[in-house]
Amino acid sequence: MRTGVTTRDADGFASWGTDAPSVPVLLSVPHAGRDYPNDIYDALRLPPAALVRLEDRYADLLTRRCVQMGHPVIMAHRARAWIDLNRDAQDIDADMVQGAQRADYPSPGVKTRGGLGLIPRRLLGEGELWRRQFTLDEVQHRITSLHQPYHDAVGAILERMRQRFGVAILLDLHSMPPIRSVADGAAPQFVVGDRFGKSAASIYAELLLSRLHAQGYVAALNHPYAGAYILRRHARPRANIHALQLEVDRSLYLDPDLRQPGAGLDRTSTLIPALVAALADEALGSAALIAAE
Repeated sequence: MRTGVTTRDADGFASWGTDAPSVPVLLSVPHAGRDYPNDIYDALRLPPAALVRLEDRYADLLTRRCVQMGHPVIMAHRARAWIDLNRDAQDIDADMVQGAQRADYPSPGVKTRGGLGLIPRRLLGEGELWRRQFTLDEVQHRITSLHQPYHDAVGAILERMRQRFGVAILLDLHSMPPIRSVADGAAPQFVVGDRFGKSAASIYAELLLSRLHAQGYVAALNHPYAGAYILRRHARPRANIHALQLEVDRSLYLDPDLRQPGAGLDRTSTLIPALVAALADEALGSAALIAAE
């Protein structure tokens, strides 16, 4: 993305418009990376094409208008197969690491048990991803070179926003496979997550839902995706730092095979800055009211 906006590049991720944020909304894209280091291929048991299933395929393209408009964006380039930025640094499957002791790590959660911990282990229907275990040094390197700097950057940007505007909102952008059916109506094309009200004031999720419904989309709240580590780590609603997750149905912007950009990309990528603008307007209005009290 070439723009006139200040860009900061780091190992594995980049940011745009974050030095002096123009709006109090940070758009983050942690799972769309397509940069696969050779170490991944050297250890891979499956064909490389299988790793596409771990990607939020081309979700980064949904932010291109935001970048062009100067809205703050932070985006991972390194693939999720390297390390999952939406997992706690302790979400490690000890069986994947040479010399690791289970007692040294917290009890694995649902995602880790399912093979989708800090370093993904397996894919449904495909089996184990890797031919070997990783060393503790390899895992620690991935944490210190990408996971920690990414989250440090997100936290610093949000604090800059809060200092400048009195409020900050993190909008964590993901994409999801099409949801084929639901018991009580049409399958959602968007899912807004606020961890069941824990990560953001309710007005912000309600605003996103109303805007999506007004555009003719089916949108759901917290089901089946409520938000994970990124929201838990960065949300501080009592300090006026809010965090939301937005899942986008890939069929809205990819081709029928869900592999390449499709005819719906332009419409969907136009919607994202409109949602950012709506959140910003609401946040600035709320901050002004709080300041006046």
